[in-house]
Amino acid sequence: MDDLSLVNALHHACSLDSRYARYGTPRRELKTSEFARLVHPAAGDTWITTLHNGTETAVALTHLLKTRTAGVYELAILVSDSWQSQGLGGRLTDQALAVAAANPDCRTVTAVFGASNRRALRILTRRNIVIPAASAGVIDAILPLPKRS
Repeated sequence: MDDLSLVNALHHACSLDSRYARYGTPRRELKTSEFARLVHPAAGDTWITTLHNGTETAVALTHLLKTRTAGVYELAILVSDSWQSQGLGGRLTDQALAVAAANPDCRTVTAVFGASNRRALRILTRRNIVIPAASAGVIDAILPLPKRS
């Protein structure tokens, strides 16, 4: 919970388009109660990617959260505008899938995003992930887990 101000600073630094791509709404920040639900250990995993440049600056927020369906987790990532198109979203996707593969409770990871989200489409395409047809402008993709060891 101590990182809420850092996370909200990231939200304020992101464009309307970036926030809309992540949430499907142009939300400017997370409320304390929303953040508490997202970072609660029972919800799944959350990572804050930061720069350590004298003052900590968040450049990305990654959620790998349980859904209401047992064994299914949803991946969602918000990357600061200045860090987009540099491979960070792809690296965070790979990290999240590795964590999911190591979790014996996780069978499937999904990503739900707008059909116009070019960056999400590029991340999946570069990983040879099948992109299903959009339904009502939304894509609900299944991301294969890396082989479990």
